[in-house]
Amino acid sequence: MAAKLILIIEDDAHIGGLVSEVLREAGYLSVLSPSVDAARAQAAEGLRPDAIISDLVVDGAEGPATLAREIDDIFTGVPLTLMTGVPPKRRAHLGVTHDRILEKPFELEGLLQAVLSMLSQGAAK
Repeated sequence: MAAKLILIIEDDAHIGGLVSEVLREAGYLSVLSPSVDAARAQAAEGLRPDAIISDLVVDGAEGPATLAREIDDIFTGVPLTLMTGVPPKRRAHLGVTHDRILEKPFELEGLLQAVLSMLSQGAAK
């Protein structure tokens, strides 16, 4: 079976690089995108990831409340996990309703579990 491709949308190059490295070491292919606009351009070039991990607050997004919808508009049906250091009460205040959240700071095992969950369960709302 071919390795699964995970798109990482993260505007902090250090964090994005670390997440990408962990995923590659676990046997996944990874592509790093520094913004929603860059991810949109990658999609236009034919990129079709198996799953997406995105920072909640990322360049090129309309805002945290609409980020999951924006990404789904670009990569329809591809499962998404949002990673964030924004506390749950603040996320609720911002209107974030996405149900796959990876809380920063996270353990590497938590990252890998999030990917496995996305790949086994598919898209979330």
